[in-house]
Parts: sequence; structure tokens; C-alpha cells
Amino acid sequence: MCGLLGGVWRDGAAVDEAAARDALHWLAHRGPDAEGIEVHDGVFLGHRRLSIIDLDPRSNQPMRSGALSMVYNGEIYNYREVRASLQERNVSFSTDSDTEVVLKAFALDGISCLERLEGMFAFAIWDSQARKLVLARDKFGEKPLQYFHDASLFAFGSEFRAVEALAGPERLQVDSSALPLYFRFSYLPAPAAPFVGAHQLEPGCWLELDVDRWESRKGRYYDLPARLTRLQLKSPPSFESARLELRKRLTKAVEDRILASDVPVSTFLSGGLDSSVVASLASRTGANVTAYSVAFPNDPEFDESSYARLVADRCPNLDHQIINVTEDALADFTDQTLALLGEPYADASLIPTAFVCSHVREKVVLGGDGADEIFAGYGTYSAMEWSARMPFWLKAVLTCIPAVSNPVAIRNPLLRGAALFHKHLRCSATEEYLAWRSYASSAQLDALGVPERAGDKLPIRERPIRSLRDLLVTDIEFNLPADMLKKVDLASMQHSLEVRLPYLDSGLVEFVLNLPAGYLIANGRRKHLLREAFRDLLPPEILGRRKQGFLLPIRKWMKYGRMRDELLELSAAQSVLDVGAIRHFADRHQVGTEDLSPLLWSCYVYLKWQRRPRLFNVGLGE
Repeated sequence: MCGLLGGVWRDGAAVDEAAARDALHWLAHRGPDAEGIEVHDGVFLGHRRLSIIDLDPRSNQPMRSGALSMVYNGEIYNYREVRASLQERNVSFSTDSDTEVVLKAFALDGISCLERLEGMFAFAIWDSQARKLVLARDKFGEKPLQYFHDASLFAFGSEFRAVEALAGPERLQVDSSALPLYFRFSYLPAPAAPFVGAHQLEPGCWLELDVDRWESRKGRYYDLPARLTRLQLKSPPSFESARLELRKRLTKAVEDRILASDVPVSTFLSGGLDSSVVASLASRTGANVTAYSVAFPNDPEFDESSYARLVADRCPNLDHQIINVTEDALADFTDQTLALLGEPYADASLIPTAFVCSHVREKVVLGGDGADEIFAGYGTYSAMEWSARMPFWLKAVLTCIPAVSNPVAIRNPLLRGAALFHKHLRCSATEEYLAWRSYASSAQLDALGVPERAGDKLPIRERPIRSLRDLLVTDIEFNLPADMLKKVDLASMQHSLEVRLPYLDSGLVEFVLNLPAGYLIANGRRKHLLREAFRDLLPPEILGRRKQGFLLPIRKWMKYGRMRDELLELSAAQSVLDVGAIRHFADRHQVGTEDLSPLLWSCYVYLKWQRRPRLFNVGLGE
């Protein structure tokens, strides 16, 4: 796991090597073990390495093979199999790294090699002979890749902070048209980006820049809906067969992510179902694995450590480490975490996730992210299934009734669920999905001074949502990479830590999503198949638990205290967002009229990001 940065200058001017290294230093936290650059003919490739596979310096990057030079971030879990197949085609290797496997596969097969790679990655390959640059990103978007393209520069990297340093602040101007997306969802979904002329490469996609023509073209090498259609069986397996097959596939996915490492691997163990399954399987591989859990000694309501202990007590070869967290510690940690953001990102769970990552001693840790999107773990899915069964006329009537302003304040869980259901109910399934994923209304965006523009299309692939599978696929393509996977990458790489996600094995994802919906949600019980597949490994207390998020206490922070006061001070010192609107939202939240903590937190994060230190660009040599 590493950080990459590069640029191509159209006029072919030589890049100042010292200035290029300065820009690369913004990625030092992603790769503290080695640094490498390549500079020639107006092209700069830079790399910071976190050494995990083949620790020898011969595997440092940029890596060259003939006319090709590569910088790469990620891990390929099936690299040994791909390597063996290349050797059968008379390809030779000088390292034991997965980096060289990707480079040699690309040299032989070009873009088509991406379909065979099982893992997480973002890479750039420069072909000095053809004078073309190729960028590519993994199937589900575990690893980020951003780029900027104007009339004279094409810059790319793992984080916008480094891209901004390379391009220069006078080139990268904040794109105000992206703000409605950010404030609506609390993140920027790809390809949207915070700067004019900048983009995020979408998951499962590649981009090729022809330098001589100064033109780029983009394509998709992995299309999940098309794969599901192609692999769909005429008759689905029985539930028992599906249970056994899931057990086999997930066990192998965990083993693959442990074996593809030359350093020790640890695991997160929250006490929830997803991480408990992964930790249990990891402990049975024969490797000595450390499991990290969180305890909230001052907040019993949020403390899941007792459940984590139940799992750890049943797992052989598991060294269980518990990290005590207090609200004050998280508050103190917040500024440190937000200061490293290269783009506005306001999922508040980033803070506690980064805090835990800062305590992990190993370089690699297994996580449980992705399971909710594959096994239908969110309440959103059950709600939209109920909504899909309602006749259109009933929806039309119900949507005319005013919604409860603050559903989360309702103590009765059934009434609270009903109020949330009604609040997000829409006649269109796509609009309803987006309502569940939104944290600000159009009226609130207007009040903030960042209105949605008529005719603007949301970056979501347009297709009907008629079934649970359609809904899961939409979430995997839209929300998972932009929110959950971005959080994992930001939180872990700020602390030189690689997180591997067994649930995002592509074969596993495709297998589960082609199963009947009743295998995933049965009698209102979400993740039914996952629970049954690993019932024998887990304590009954884990199997029967409801999902509990890993959240920051922003509802309380935005009602009173230092962060509320700081938000109001920050808003008064800027002119992008409407100061009166922020004060109005803060007052409504404080008195409990409406839970506006996600929107207020988004304002706080954005205003902190807006005040980031200005960066210096790479100078051109004489």
C-alpha cells in the first residue's frame, strides 16, 4: 500500500526535481518506507512505499520494464496465480512483488489484464515510446485515484493535497458547482472533485492520455450489473448449498488477504457480525493474529467491547487488544485528522476510525467493510423493500403529508422507524434511494447559498431499481466507494496502515448478489445468509445483535461546546456559505426542533478544509 503522484507537462519542459520531491512529501504518511521518483521529458512519476510484499528495495517504485514505467498503490491477492500464467507465456521476473506482475501483465495484454486482477489498486503507467499515460482503479474503488487536466498539465495522485502541491494553488481553483453534492451527501461521489478541471477516476475504470494529441479517453473494464447478468443461473442453489458456498468463498478470501503479505496481519474486531466473522476466520488460518477492539469506558451506550471479548474468547491464535476511547480524546484527535484531508469529506465516523488506526502496530489489518452492501445489512434496504410493495396511489397520498421534523428524537423504535420511512418515501425508487443517502434538502442548500442547478445530473448510473439486487448494486457503485471505502482509505493511510476487505472479493460479491433476495433478508432479518453460514463460529449474542454504527457524538457537539462555537466563528470569517443560514440551522438543532448535526458537521469540515495551508507548485527547470 502506497501513495503515488505524477504529472505530464504538455510543452515537455523539465520538472524541477527538488520541487517534485516537495510535492511528493505530502504523501509521506501513505508510504514511510521508501521514496522514488522518475523525471524526464516533461514527465514526473513519484512514489511513496509502504513495504508489504517483497520487502527488498528492488521492488521500490517507479518500476520500469522496457518503455513502461509504473507507480502503483494497492495489493493484488492473486498475483502468484497471475505470475504463474505469465511465466507460462515466457515472461521473466526479477522481483517477487505484485507490482512487477501488474506491470508485466500490462506490457503483454494492455488494459485487458485488469479483468484478471483480484485486489485493490490504483496505478499509472507511462509508455515513453507511445507517449501515452494510462490510469486505472480497482473494481469497487477501494483505492483512490484523482487527476487534474487543463491545457498544459495533466496531474494525478492518491490525494488531492499532493496533486494541488504539484499543480499549484493558482491552477486548482475550488469548484463551487461541486458544493451541492458535498453538502447533500457529505462526500463527493466520483467523478466529482473539489477543483475546477479535476476529477476522481471511477471504480472499475481506466483512462488513457495521448500526450501528443493532448486528449484523453476513458473506459470501464468492470461492470457489475453486466457480470451478474452473465453469471446468473437459471435455477438458484438451495439455501443450504448457498450457505456452504459462502462459507468456502469467504474463508478463502480471508486466507488470500493474509497470505499475500510478507509482514504480520491483524484484524479489527468491533463486536458486530461482520468483523466477528472475519476475525474468527483469520484466527483459524494458523497465523498469529492481533485483533483490535474499542472500548468506551465513559459511554456504556456505545461500548461494544464486551461483545468483542465474547468472540475473542472463542478464537485460537488471537491476541486481543482493547483500545480505550473517550469523547475528549476524539475531540482532541479531530483537528489532526481533518488537517490531513485533501478534499472535504464529512462522514463523522472517519474520526473514531482514524483514532483506532493510529493504535494498530502492524502494517496490515483486515476489516469488515462491504458486508452491509452485499448482504443487505442497512435498514434502508428493508424500508425500500416495503416501499416497493406499496401501490403508487398510496405513496402519492403519503408523500403529501408533512414529515416529522426530527424522527431521531422519537424514543419508541417502531414509531421512529415509521417516521424515518415516511420522511424518505418517494414515488420514484431512485429518488427514494437518494433521499436515504442525503443529509440536506434542496431548501437547505438554497439557504446555505449552494443551490442545486437545474439540469445538473447526479453522478449515479441511471437504471431502474426494481429489486433488492438493483438496490444493492446501486449502493455498491454509488455510496460504497465515495463514503465507506474513502473513509477506510483516509483513516488508515493517515497512519501508514493498509486495510484489506475480504467481503469485497469480486467472486464473492457476484455470487451473493445472484442469490434470491429471501436468502439475504428473511422475515425482516437482515444478513440472514451470513448469520447462518457462520452460526457455529460465533456466540449467540453476536448473531442476535442489531447493527450499531461507529459514530462520533456530533449531535451533542453541535448543540453546545467548543465545536459549535468554532463552527459559528469559522462561518463568520468567510463568504462562501450563508452565515445566517448556519446560525439558523445551529439554533434549530440546539433546541431539538430538527436533527441537523450531519449538515452542521459538513459545514464545519468544509470551513476547516477551506482554511487549509496554501500549497506551493512544482517549478519548471530552466
